Amino acid sequence: MKIMHAPYDNVFLMIGLCTEVFIFFISAFDEPSREYKWDRVYPVLNDKNAVTDPKLGNSNVGKTTAKSAACRRAIDQLNKNVDTLNELYINKLNDLYEAQIKQLKNGASADSMQESTRKLADEIAALNEKYKKMLDAMN
Repeated sequence: MKIMHAPYDNVFLMIGLCTEVFIFFISAFDEPSREYKWDRVYPVLNDKNAVTDPKLGNSNVGKTTAKSAACRRAIDQLNKNVDTLNELYINKLNDLYEAQIKQLKNGASADSMQESTRKLADEIAALNEKYKKMLDAMN
């Protein structure tokens, strides 16, 4: 009505805005609805006298079971394997790099440099394949 310049457009606009203010004022006192029923999973949430201090509660969270201990050992072994693979990767790259430096100092031909570079690329591809297998095993 305001755009069309209808009669009494200001009055209707003010009535609409006052209605909107009244609705927002009333809805401010509404209690929000609970979307999740966490109290079904954690009944302690509904208990007003519940002990929430983890040092005082009698929960079994800190105790490890045989399954979690086996999982921890597997993760430790996996970390050890990844560290070993990293060391192998770095040592191989350093050895090939030093070999290329020696060839350059000795005035090696372009063919030998190309062969050395090809070997380096093959080693990197093989190590990347090992990394891929490790990552697939982790997933």
